[in-house]
Amino acid sequence: MPSPMYKLWLVIRSTLFWPPFLLITLTSGLFLCLLMIFPFSVRIAVVRLWINLSLGLLHVICGLKYVVEGTENIPDNGFIVMSKHSSTWEAIALQKFLDPMIWVVKRELTWIPIFGWGLIAVNAIALDRGTGRKAINQLIEKSKKRMDEGRILMLFPEGTRVMPKQQKPFKMGGAIISQRTGYAVLPVAHNAGEYWPRHSWIKWPGTIRVVIGKPIDPEGKEPAEIIGLVKDWIVSTGEDISDPQQLKNIGIS
Repeated sequence: MPSPMYKLWLVIRSTLFWPPFLLITLTSGLFLCLLMIFPFSVRIAVVRLWINLSLGLLHVICGLKYVVEGTENIPDNGFIVMSKHSSTWEAIALQKFLDPMIWVVKRELTWIPIFGWGLIAVNAIALDRGTGRKAINQLIEKSKKRMDEGRILMLFPEGTRVMPKQQKPFKMGGAIISQRTGYAVLPVAHNAGEYWPRHSWIKWPGTIRVVIGKPIDPEGKEPAEIIGLVKDWIVSTGEDISDPQQLKNIGIS
């Protein structure tokens, strides 16, 4: 286990990360609001700058880097990305190499000043979960429209952040969208949760591994089969790239 002095140093580094990160996030959000009337290409440029600055801060201040494998598997047109959500990192970094990305968010998030307006500015799909089947049909319709435009739909099938080696049921929504629209699912595995764990202040130095799998074609498949293939690949690949020593560092055996 890391010594108390080393962990104190990690706490200090992680604390130093937050002021500049919050500053660039707030500034980017304000710019997105001001640029609402400008073309999407202008607004997405602000998002790309925010991503690059955020990843740069993590590298310089926290010593947190990343490596990506399987970029040759990324399709040329619209598709659906599915990944585990175990950290804040993937919400920032996946947009770096899966661009331009579109997020599906709870409608209530768009009501938050600056943050919510920024989501609107980048054309996030706001979902009213209280309308049941109507919400699903609207999600399918809006998702298809965005992917027809060449956008990438990002979904976390477990629906929430989970700690490494933990697992929640993979929800069917993304598989239904894939089957109904004909767009492929691109599975992505990573071990970001081992370096920036859920609810953890410390961001551990090291190299996060990201692996992009081969697209799963929905043709001739039912949603249950699609989500089963996605889950099996993400879970098995996640186990392959997991770092046992880093799991011990964060208290997971």
